[in-house]
Amino acid sequence: MTQISINQSIMSIKDKIILHIDMNSYFASVEQQANPFLRGRSVGVCAYLSDNGAIIASSIEAKQKGIKTGTRVRDAKIFDPDIVLLENEPAKYRSTTDKIFKILSDYTNVLEPYSIDEAFLDMTGFVKNWDEAQRKAEEIKERICREVGEWLYASAGISWTKFLAKFAGDIAPKKSVLVIGNQKELSDVLAGRDLKDAWGMNVRTEERLKSIGINNLGELKNFDENKIRRFLGRWGYYLWCNVNGIEINKVAEGREAAKSIGHSYMLQKQTADKEYLKSVFYKLCEKTGRRLRDSGQEALGISINVSYLNYGGVSRSFKTSEKMFTSDEIFSNVEKFLDKLCLIDKVRGLAVSVTRLSPVSGQLNLFENNLSKKELSRALDKINDKYGEYTVAPGRMFGMDTVA
Repeated sequence: MTQISINQSIMSIKDKIILHIDMNSYFASVEQQANPFLRGRSVGVCAYLSDNGAIIASSIEAKQKGIKTGTRVRDAKIFDPDIVLLENEPAKYRSTTDKIFKILSDYTNVLEPYSIDEAFLDMTGFVKNWDEAQRKAEEIKERICREVGEWLYASAGISWTKFLAKFAGDIAPKKSVLVIGNQKELSDVLAGRDLKDAWGMNVRTEERLKSIGINNLGELKNFDENKIRRFLGRWGYYLWCNVNGIEINKVAEGREAAKSIGHSYMLQKQTADKEYLKSVFYKLCEKTGRRLRDSGQEALGISINVSYLNYGGVSRSFKTSEKMFTSDEIFSNVEKFLDKLCLIDKVRGLAVSVTRLSPVSGQLNLFENNLSKKELSRALDKINDKYGEYTVAPGRMFGMDTVA
C-alpha cells in the first residue's frame, strides 16, 4: 500500500468540502409527518407487530424512554405502555426519500445516497469555505422541513473526507450541524472519545485495538502508523488514516456508489426448520437479484448472516466461484452455506447481500450457457414490473406472500 503523509491530508483540507446529511428517527418521523395525531408521542416502527418482533425505528420521544432500534416489541410496551406500534411501509419511506434527495441534488452534481435516510454531498467548488458550507447545510435542513414535511429533521456533518463528515454528523446533536475544519478541531473531537463511535468499528476490532494499547479515538489518531500496520495490517492502517483525515474513499455518484446490494428480515416465525429458512432466504435472494439486475450489475462476492434467538449468530462472507446475476445463482450459494450449518438455536433473523459488483457482461460459463438464464431473469423482471411484484414467482416462494 502506498504510504500517505499528513501533509497530503492537510492539503486536502483546502481542496475538499464533504457534507453528510442524516435524517433523524427517519421511519418514525415519516409516520408522524403522515399522521399529526402521532406527533409528540412514542412511536415504534416494526418489521411485524407480534411480541417477538423488533423495533426497526423509534421516534425521538420513544428513544427518550429507552426504546431503541432492536428493542423487542414486548420490551417496548414495558418501557412505555402507551407506545404506538406500526408495521413498516417501505413505499411511503422511499417516496419521502425521493423528495429529500431531489432537494440535495440542487446543491451538487456529486451526490452519493448512502442509505434510505442519509447521503454524502461533495460540495467542493459549490461553496467557498466552511462557513458557506454550514449555511448551505442549514438551508437544506430548512428546505426539507418546508418542502417535504415540518416533522422531518436532519443532522449534518461537514469535513474534508467522507469518514470525518459522517463522524461529525453522527456525533452532532440532533437537528444540528457540526463542522470539523482542521486538524486541531479534529484532535479536540477525538480526544477521549470511545472507539465504538467511529464509523465501521465493530466489537472485534475494538478489542484488537485495546490489546495494543489504543483505548479511544484520540489514542488511535496519535498511534505510530508503522506499528499499527505491523499489528493490524491494512485494516489497521485504514482506520488510522480515517481518524487522521487522510482520504480513503471519495464520494461516489449513481451506480458507482453501491458497494453491496442486499436484504434482511426478522422472522415472525422463529424456527430451526431449514426448509422454511430456505424459503425465506430465497425470497431475500429474489429481492436482492431484482435490485442487482435493475442496477445493470453482477456480483462475485456474497455475505450471509443467520441470527439466533438467544446465542448471537453466524456470518460468512466469501468470493463466489462464478459471477451471480440471477436469483437462483445467489440462492445456490446461500443453500450450500445453510446445508452445512449446524443450527444451535431457533433463528430470529436472516440477511444476504452481494458484493464485488461490476457491470454485467455477456461472458459465458465454460460448462453451461448462462446467457439464456440471464435473459429469462430479465424477461421475468419485465413481467413483474408491468403486472406487479411476484406475478410470476418460483414455486419455492409459495406461501411467502406476507413474509420479508
